[in-house]
Amino acid sequence: MAGNENTVPQADHLTVFFASQTGNAESISRNIYEQAQERGFKSFHYALNDHAKVDWDKEDCLVFVVSTTGDGDPPDNSTKFWRHLRKLKGVGLTKAKYTILGLGDTNYDNFCQTAKRLDTRLQELGASSFYPRGLADDATGLEETVDPWIKNLWPALAHQVISTPAIHDLPQPHLTSEEEKVVKDIIFKQEQDRKQSASPKLLPKTAPAANGRDPIENTIDDLKNLALTPPAIGYKIDIDFSTMANHANLTALPRVPNANLQIADLEADTVSRIPGSIPAFIQTPSKLLMATVNKVQCLTPSDALKRTIAVEFGFEDDVEYAPGDAFGIWAPNNEALVRGVLSALNVSDTAAMKAVRLHGEGIPSHLQSVQSATLLDIFRYAVDLTSPPKKANIRLYAEHASDLADKQKLMFMASKQGADQFNAFRAQSPTFLDIMHTFPSINIPLARIIETLPPMQPRYYSITSSPMSKNGHRRWSCAFNVVTYDLSGGVHRRGVCTPWLDELAGQVPFGKAVTTGLTTQRLPVFLKPNETRFNLPSDTTKPVIMIGPGTGVAPFMGFLEHRAEQRLIKKRLVNIGSGPRQHLDDHFGDMWLFFGCRHRERDWLFREQMETYKRDGVLTELQLAVSREENVPNSAKYVQDMMRNQGKSIWNLIHKKGATIYVCGDAKGMAKAVHDELVSILVDHGGYEKMAAIMELNTWAQEKRYLRDLV
Repeated sequence: MAGNENTVPQADHLTVFFASQTGNAESISRNIYEQAQERGFKSFHYALNDHAKVDWDKEDCLVFVVSTTGDGDPPDNSTKFWRHLRKLKGVGLTKAKYTILGLGDTNYDNFCQTAKRLDTRLQELGASSFYPRGLADDATGLEETVDPWIKNLWPALAHQVISTPAIHDLPQPHLTSEEEKVVKDIIFKQEQDRKQSASPKLLPKTAPAANGRDPIENTIDDLKNLALTPPAIGYKIDIDFSTMANHANLTALPRVPNANLQIADLEADTVSRIPGSIPAFIQTPSKLLMATVNKVQCLTPSDALKRTIAVEFGFEDDVEYAPGDAFGIWAPNNEALVRGVLSALNVSDTAAMKAVRLHGEGIPSHLQSVQSATLLDIFRYAVDLTSPPKKANIRLYAEHASDLADKQKLMFMASKQGADQFNAFRAQSPTFLDIMHTFPSINIPLARIIETLPPMQPRYYSITSSPMSKNGHRRWSCAFNVVTYDLSGGVHRRGVCTPWLDELAGQVPFGKAVTTGLTTQRLPVFLKPNETRFNLPSDTTKPVIMIGPGTGVAPFMGFLEHRAEQRLIKKRLVNIGSGPRQHLDDHFGDMWLFFGCRHRERDWLFREQMETYKRDGVLTELQLAVSREENVPNSAKYVQDMMRNQGKSIWNLIHKKGATIYVCGDAKGMAKAVHDELVSILVDHGGYEKMAAIMELNTWAQEKRYLRDLV
C-alpha cells in the first residue's frame, strides 16, 4: 500500500463478489472494487459463479454484493456457487472475514433472502463478519442504504487491516482516535494506473454464416431493416426544478464510474448472424433453442383493459421440462428506439454495421464476450435502453453536459437535495433517448454510454402446457399481457418483449387460435427450470390449491393439462387385466383453482379450458372472483375474498389431506393479501394464534407445501 512511511500492511486479499440479475449488484460491487484499488487495497472482482478462480483458504477479506430475484431466489450467476456451498462440510472458512451488502425489495416477503442465507451459511462454515451487513430496499431507493454502507466500509476495512480484534460485534463501525489517525493516513486516493495493453490483434474476416448465406447478405438485410425503420424521437421529460435555487450546496453525489471500456474496429467489414438469432456474445444460463411460432390466440377482446396473448412455440428436437417451469426469451430493444439512439449519438448506418470488439480491464461482465459484433447489435441486445437511470448515470451525464442549465439540473437530480426530482424523473420511465432529448447538450463518448447502460435481460414466462400432451416435448405455450401504456402529455411507453412478440405474431384479433400465416422467424429461447420446486407433487393423490389471478394463472394451466393427461393414462391402465376397475378419482387428489379477473366477458383467460377441466373432473373446484362487475350474486371481488368464503374447505384440504398451496402473480398486492388470508384461515379454522399461524406458514414454505412464483 502506498502512503507515508508508517503505513501498515494492506490486506493480502480483498475479494469483491457479486450476484446480480439486472446489473445493479454488479455495478455497485464494481464501484467498491474500483474504490478499493484507488485506496491502496489489493483487490479482485468476480461473479459468484466464478468462485473456483479464488483460493478460499487464502482469503482474508471478502465483500459480497448480492441481489435477490423473484420471491427469495438467488440470481442466475450465483447458482453454481450455491451448489458448491451446499457441498462444503465442517468449518472450512475460519480464516475468512467477510461482509455482505444485500439488495432486495420489501414488496416481497423474502426481502434480501440471498444475503441472509449467505450470511448464515458463511457463519456455519466458520467465517466471521468484520462489518455489519447492509440490506438495501429498492422500494424506497437503494441509495439510502448503499451510499452510507459503502462510505463506512472503508474505515472498517482499514480497521480490519490494522487491528487484531474484529468488529463484527459492534453496532456500527467505530475507531479510536489513534486508529482514526492511521486510517486517515492509509485511506487516500491513488492516481489510476490503468494503461491499456497494446491494440488487440485484428480478428480474421468473418466466415460464411451457419445458414449458408454470405455474411454480406445478412448485412444487406440489416441495412434494409434500418432503412425501413424510421428512428424514434425522444420525449422531453417534464420535471419541476423550481426548488433547485434554494440549495446552494449539493451533497451525497454519487461517484462517477471509472472509464474502462475501449472499442476496437475490426478488419472484418461484416459480422455473420442468422436472421432472427441472437448475437454470439449473448450467454444464456441453459442451452439456447431456436423456436418457431406454431399457434397464436388473443385471449381478450378489444374493450378489455389489457391485451393478453397466448403463444405456442415449437421445436425440432425434444425438450425436457415440467409444468411450473418457465422459459426465457432474449428480445431486442425496439428497432426504432435503437435507430433513434444511434442517430442522437451521430452514429451513421455504415458505422452501425461495422464490426467492433469491446475490451478493457474491469469492464462489465455482459460486455466481456463482445469479441466481434456490430454497434447495431450491441445496442439491440447488449444494453437496456428503457430502464430508468441510476444516480451514478445522471452524475455521469452531468459531467458531459456542455450547457450550464443542463449540467445544473442533472447534478441536482443526482444529489440528496434533488431526490424528489430524481424520483419524479424515474416515475416517467424515461428511455435513454428521452434523456438525450431532455438534456440535448449531453455529449458523451460512445464507449462510456455502452459501459454504463444497464445490461439487457432475458424476459421470463411461465409455461402453460404439459410435456405429456400430444407432441408435448416439442412444444410449449405461454400467455402474457402486451405491455403498452400512455403517460400524461401524450408520452407512449412500451415493454421490450411483449409488443415485439405480438407484432411478430401478427397482432391477431380476439377469437379463435390462429395456426396459419404466422411468422417463419425462429426465436431464441431457453428453458428455466423452477428452482423452488413450483411443480405438481409427485404423489398424485395429494390435493393442490392454486391461486393465480390474471396471467398468474399461466403455470396452473400447465398443471391442469398435465393432470388431464395423467388421468387419461391411468384410465387406460386400470382397464387392463381381469380385476375390478378402480375408481379413477381415487388416484388423484382434489385440484382447486382460485382465479380473478375484472370482467368475466372481457378478461376471463382460458375460460373454455377451465370449464372443460371442471366438467371432466380434472378441476374439482373453480372459484372465480370478479373485481369490476356490479350486482353479481355470490361474487367476490378478489381471490382473497373467495378464499375467505371457502376458508373451512381450504383448512380441511390442508389439515386433513396435506394439500400443497401454490400462489402465482403480483408480489406487491395480491400475494400479500393472499398470505394474510391464509393466516386468517389458520386462526379462524385451525385455532392458531396469529403469530403461530405466521410461523406455520413459514414452516410450510420451507417444506415446499406453500410455494410462490411472484413478480
